[in-house]
This record gives sequence, C-alpha cells and structure tokens, in this order.
Amino acid sequence: MRSLARILFVLGTLVAAPAYAENADAHYKQGLAYKQQGKQDDAIASLEKAVAANPKHGMAWSSLGNLYKAKGDMPKAVTAYENATAVIKKDKVLWANLGMAYYRADQIDKALEALIIACKLAPKDAEIRGNLGTVRRKKGDLPGAIIDLEMATKLKPDDANYWNNLGVAYRTAKRDDDAIKAYTKAVELSPNDSNFHFNLAVTYRRKEMVDEAIKSYERATGLDPSNAEGWFDLGFMYKVDHQNDKAIAAFQKYIELNKGKDPAGAKRAEEELGAMGGAVKKGPQKAPKKAPKKK
Repeated sequence: MRSLARILFVLGTLVAAPAYAENADAHYKQGLAYKQQGKQDDAIASLEKAVAANPKHGMAWSSLGNLYKAKGDMPKAVTAYENATAVIKKDKVLWANLGMAYYRADQIDKALEALIIACKLAPKDAEIRGNLGTVRRKKGDLPGAIIDLEMATKLKPDDANYWNNLGVAYRTAKRDDDAIKAYTKAVELSPNDSNFHFNLAVTYRRKEMVDEAIKSYERATGLDPSNAEGWFDLGFMYKVDHQNDKAIAAFQKYIELNKGKDPAGAKRAEEELGAMGGAVKKGPQKAPKKAPKKK
C-alpha cells in the first residue's frame, strides 16, 4: 500500500498544477489588456510574470516577442520568439517573426533557417517569400533570392516593395534589363516613393541611359531633397549630358547636404566643381570683430 505521505504529495501536486497555470493565464490576460490600452511597459511586466509562472506559455512568449520588437529590443525579441516556437511548433507567423528578429539582430544564418521553416509551413505567403528572398540575397544566394522574390510578386503583384526588392536582386546579379522592369513596376505602383526612383536611376546610369537616368534622379531628389547621393549622381549625369550649370548646382547641393559625412565624396564633388569652373558655396560669414577704441 502507498503511504499516506505519498498520497498527500500526489494530491498536492494535482491541486498545485491548475493553480500554477491559472496564475500564468491571469498575468497573460492582464498583459493583453495593457497592450490594448497602449501601456507597453505594463504589458511587458505582466507577460514576464506569465512566463515566469509558466515557462511553456507559448502565447505569452509570442506577445512578449511582439512587444520587445516594437521597442526595438531585438535580443529580447529573439529569446521570446525562440521560447514561443519551442512550444508552438507549427505557427508560420511565429517562425516568420523569429526569422525577422534574427535578421534585425544581424544573425543572418539563423534568420534564413527560421524563414525557411516559415515558408515550408506557408509556401504561398507573399510576405514570408519576400522576406526570405531578401535574406537569401544578403547571404549571397542570388538565384534563390530571385526565385523567392519572383514568387512574392506573383502572389501579391500590387505590392511595390516586392518589385523593388526583386529589382535589387536582379541588379546585384547584373541583370540590369530585368532590374529596370522590376523598378519600373515599383514606380508605377508607388510613384511617390523616392527610393524606387533612385534605384531605377542607378540602373539607368549603369546602362548609360543618360536621359532616363536624369529624369529618374530628378524625380528622386524632387521627392526627397535630402538625398545627398541622389544629388551627387544627378550632378554627374548632368555633366555627362553637358548641362554644366545644372551639374554645378547639383554638386553644390550635395556638398551642402554632406557636411563632413563623407569627406572623400565631398572632395570629389569639389574637384568636379572646379573642373567646370564652379565654386563651393560658403555659409554666411560672421563679420570680424572690431578692435575696441582706445580711450
């Protein structure tokens, strides 16, 4: 016969386990309530209590990962998503979130592994395909990146970002004609995004399509006048097209925006100005102080 002590121990264990879980669930629900109220720190505190009470509370870990990511704390987001996927093993969103947390934490190999799992769980998810393609490109797997990004554009053809990212992969693979087509599609879908116009302009410049490059650089700098690199490239293309006055103005704009951020670029822009007879614009000079009158 089992001893009375053993029976009491077993009964105590059976009673304690539900209370343990209920405590974790209470903290989890409170954390969600705080999250809905926009109280991020309070939500995190409650969810941390939930996982402390029950380290296998997958949903609490998932919510913590989202909150840490929103706060920009990628190491903690990674840990939270890792714990979530250890419990909830077949959730495409969790694996995708873990992959992108790894990516933002500069853990590219792990990002690739997590996103591959997410893609196997949801092969027709455009966002997962697009992110996987971007990570593959970072790893240098251009053929794989292009396959995934082409699939993303097929699954969601009205998303300009997928077309732009596909263009980047094509351009990196030196498929400039395909890159131009992809960037052109991105521009059609999102005509006010300066980055898309800039990427298209860069590819036109590589193809020595001067008129097209100038138009795209003008559009890019018009939409984002703070794009120093755009002004530099535009100045160079104006010079190639023998529009020296415009080239001088563009290089001067680049120097004004650069402000010591890229000394080598500033020096080259000044050399280009000098070769065309232009001058570096100087800021307003303070009048020299007058010497005090002698009494």
